[in-house]
Amino acid sequence: MRFAKLTQDVLRELKDKGFNVLIAPSDSEESGNVTWKAIAVPNVMDWLVALDCEGWTNIPFKEPNIWVIQDVLDNADEAHLYGSVFIEE
Repeated sequence: MRFAKLTQDVLRELKDKGFNVLIAPSDSEESGNVTWKAIAVPNVMDWLVALDCEGWTNIPFKEPNIWVIQDVLDNADEAHLYGSVFIEE
């Protein structure tokens, strides 16, 4: 197990291991010290819809930080990545 600075290379490594989503607590963005956890869900869109339907994203100021790994790889450059990710080896 290790913590790694979030980079494009780390995202590709996580994707290669089968992970497709990063999650972090809602309050972590304010601290500037975000720790992401990589998870694998069978269908990202179904999972996101289920979160919304279950009310997880309807609580003001308590929405979790969620990044879809492929979207970040496609649309964010290195300068926009922040925090670290916990990687199980």
